[in-house]
Amino acid sequence: MRAVPGSYREAWTSVTGNRNLRFAQLSSLSAWTGEFLFLSAMTVYAFDQNGAAGVGLIGFLRVLPATIALPWLGALADRVSRRRLLVVACALRALTAAGAAAAIAQPAAVYTLLTLSTVCHAAYRPVLAALFPTLCTTPDELTGVNAVRAILDGAAALVGPLAAAALLAAYDPAAAFAAVALLAGIAGVLAARLRYESPRPATADGPADRVGVVSDVVDGLRELRRRPRALDVIVLGGGQCLVRGALTVLAVVIAVEVTDLGRPGVGLLWAAFGIGGFVAAMASIGAAGSARLGTLFGAGIAMWGVPIVLIGLLTGSAVAVGAFVVVGAANALVDVTGFTLLQRLVPDQTLARVLALTEAVFSLALALGSLAIPFILSALGDTGALVAAGCLLPVAVVVRWAALRAIDADIGVRRDRIVLLRRVGMFRLLPVPVIEGLAQRLGRASVPAQTDVFRKGDPGDGFYVVESGRVAVIDDGREIRRLGPGDAFGEIALLRSVPRTATVRALEDTELATLSGDHFVSAITGFSATSSTAEQLVGGYLAEDRQRQAAPEAPTPTAGTLPPEERPGPDAGSPGRP
Repeated sequence: MRAVPGSYREAWTSVTGNRNLRFAQLSSLSAWTGEFLFLSAMTVYAFDQNGAAGVGLIGFLRVLPATIALPWLGALADRVSRRRLLVVACALRALTAAGAAAAIAQPAAVYTLLTLSTVCHAAYRPVLAALFPTLCTTPDELTGVNAVRAILDGAAALVGPLAAAALLAAYDPAAAFAAVALLAGIAGVLAARLRYESPRPATADGPADRVGVVSDVVDGLRELRRRPRALDVIVLGGGQCLVRGALTVLAVVIAVEVTDLGRPGVGLLWAAFGIGGFVAAMASIGAAGSARLGTLFGAGIAMWGVPIVLIGLLTGSAVAVGAFVVVGAANALVDVTGFTLLQRLVPDQTLARVLALTEAVFSLALALGSLAIPFILSALGDTGALVAAGCLLPVAVVVRWAALRAIDADIGVRRDRIVLLRRVGMFRLLPVPVIEGLAQRLGRASVPAQTDVFRKGDPGDGFYVVESGRVAVIDDGREIRRLGPGDAFGEIALLRSVPRTATVRALEDTELATLSGDHFVSAITGFSATSSTAEQLVGGYLAEDRQRQAAPEAPTPTAGTLPPEERPGPDAGSPGRP
């Protein structure tokens, strides 16, 4: 039995049943387990070498170089194979981590290698996020895949630090860095096993026509200006990262000064954060079928701030722990819906560089939040700082609520169009970026009853899908096929570059979704599976034409002249032909 859209079973089945998604998610799990292990081992090594100053230095080296590199790495990911870039990034990560393990007695060399290792890993998440839409065939599947990724990230956040603790207790940071290298290598091997067709050739314009990488980065910034709804998502997400950076400092204040949890309470609070995130990531799988991703994203942003305000107003250990559970849940909701929105609002051609720019903005926001909160604490005190930090996000959501609802309206329209397109057999295997692009380009045409959509011999310039009503395919005065809602026609002339091979006439008032010939041909011929399906369909229709010509029958009245009780039933299962 087929799972209900958006259910847990369907989301997990989409990952385990899809070879590419299975390898991609396992690669992500390995890479992020290594990242959390890396973070723990790196800070312990820095503290052993240079105390708190060393931890601060390594924190700076993690943020700034990676932030500077991200826009360039994103531009590169829009130029070359994203699979190849993932493999190279994992390989370099493995080499630098292994080098740090080998040079453990030389702090300067280790710090340099750890910085390079961080830069290598920085590209992983935005490149994989840009690749996910190509591996999915429906937007609902994409949301479910992002939810599964959030769940696996939660597992990595638990397993990585535990592995670091075990290795550091039994051996030293060198062993932990070697384990990071092993996990990075595994992630690269899994990424290398991905097999897919890109929505566009990586060198579609040819090397001579490509502009420089600097222009690509600038174009990524321009893309955000052209996509104000995506920019809203990034700005609100940046605000959330700003507050998260503040919360890394505030967690210590909450545990030690606001409540009686004490220093061990810092770990308890973040454990509560992790529990909330894991539970919410599981629950967010149910959002896969939702057209309200924008308002869900806004709700998650607001939920990030409100609990922090409550900690300041209602001091108490239980309140603080419960608040961190809610904040963790909000974080998972923001993560799943935010990435899904960007994947759907930004074209595939510039998606990697936009996601990389997003990661850069988020990293800077985290750093700024951590740097700013000590000054806010000094000026406003514990309660004032908690209330001020917590109020920022709900206020921002209220200000941009209309924009979030506009995102939902846009996605709702696209959803209806995608459902219509998916009823056409040739389109069912198209990846998400392509079907989203077609949905955005769909036009509409109203055809009155007994009016020809086109006639035999007309030039082929469009593809049509019946939204409502019925049409007849007529050849030499004889009706050969009827088409109803969800059926399509017009592909022969477009794929064979010939005039229309038959007349199509509306039997009743009919609404058609229209697609230009260029966009139709580009989508169909760009993928082997869809091209093969289309060729089989066209070949079948042309074979039928030859059979009719070889054994002609007496012309019959067209469908429009027959009384309803004598008209043949609709052939709902087959698309059109002319």
